[in-house]
Amino acid sequence: MRKYETVFIVNPELTTEDSEKTLEFFKENITKNGGNVTKVDPWGRQKLAYPIENHNEGYYYLIQFEADPEYPTELLKRFKFDENVLRYVIVQLDGKKFKEVISKGTRRPRRPGQRKPETSAPSEAPKKENKEETPKQEETEEKTGE
Repeated sequence: MRKYETVFIVNPELTTEDSEKTLEFFKENITKNGGNVTKVDPWGRQKLAYPIENHNEGYYYLIQFEADPEYPTELLKRFKFDENVLRYVIVQLDGKKFKEVISKGTRRPRRPGQRKPETSAPSEAPKKENKEETPKQEETEEKTGE
């Protein structure tokens, strides 16, 4: 069995109960076809990025599930024939661990060699020259033969 994730948008003209019935229909369809629903995340009523079928909002739902490789084509057919579903996508998860979302209040760990972020203007302090590291002009002329 492979891991999949689907996100679909339900018509906003439906009541909350009817949109949840649509969600339950797809959950049952997954389990009836030998799949296993691992996570359901209702995102609620959200504004769409662009109008779809003269709608500016929709009910968003995310379902993560495990199923046979042939099942996503069946689920696509179900999404196409359901008039209440405005948009849908099915993605196969690759099993890699995804990075956790870091909230705004926490600091990100720095990678080795990564510079510290500058939060204020750089300081105008004069740099001290180390005489041992910087060769004198006379020495460089002698080495080049000029």
